[in-house]
Order: sequence, then structure tokens, then C-alpha cells
Amino acid sequence: MNEQILNANGTLTMVGDAGSAVGIIAGRVAAATVPATYDAEGNEVTPAVVPDAADVAVEITGAALKTHAWRLPAAKVERLAEIRAARDAKLEALDVDALIAWENGDDPAAIRTQKQALRDLPPVAEAALAALTDTDAIAAYLPAELQ
Repeated sequence: MNEQILNANGTLTMVGDAGSAVGIIAGRVAAATVPATYDAEGNEVTPAVVPDAADVAVEITGAALKTHAWRLPAAKVERLAEIRAARDAKLEALDVDALIAWENGDDPAAIRTQKQALRDLPPVAEAALAALTDTDAIAAYLPAELQ
């Protein structure tokens, strides 16, 4: 069975045959535990700090994953990176088009306008992604400049 674990940083872990979600989460809680400290005589100075399992990772269904508060920011960052990569590729292609226009004696003003729109795209995309509330909408978002 493919159980899913959502980590506090928004990444997803597929359990598969690696064990159980409960066991993996328990291991992560143990790893995140701050051990107690002791003085020279062995007296506890500060107790161990054991985080709540729900603060480290949670077992999650596919439907709940789409709107979980931990996943949304990570999905938005990932989508913005994809948009930036597509924008960069389009800018490179427009560089070639501008060179060809310049060599042919054509006015590359329209190309300059397109390139400026692409340069202005990241803040516009960030604002649009900020308004989205599920991972399906985030994955489907594509600015008009990249269509």
C-alpha cells in the first residue's frame, strides 16, 4: 500500500514497502527530539523536548494533500520555479528572434515588448499563485505570456 506522509516543509514521502507511516513518523519525532541536559552530578538541568508528531509529519490522503497548509507554499514555490524556467527559455528564443530581426534590418520593438513582459512576469505570477488554494489550480496556472 502506498501511504503518504506530508513533511512539515511541504515535501511528500511515499511509504510503499519501506515500513509503516506511523513508524516513519515516530522515527522523525525521535530524530527531532532535543535531548535532556545534565549537570556534572547527573541531575537533569533541562528536560528533553519531544515535538508533537503533528508538528513533524502527518499521514495524509491525496484529497487532503491538495489543500493542506504545509503543502500549498511548497507547491507554489515549485510552480514558480517551473514558470521561471519556461520564461527563461522563451527569453532565449526571443534573443535569437531579435538578432534575426536586427540582421534583416527589421525593427525588433515588438520583440522588446514581449521580452519586457516576460521579465515582469515573476511578481505577477507570485501574486496569482498566492491567491490559489489547492494544488490542482497551482499546477494548472500558466501566465498568458507563456501560452
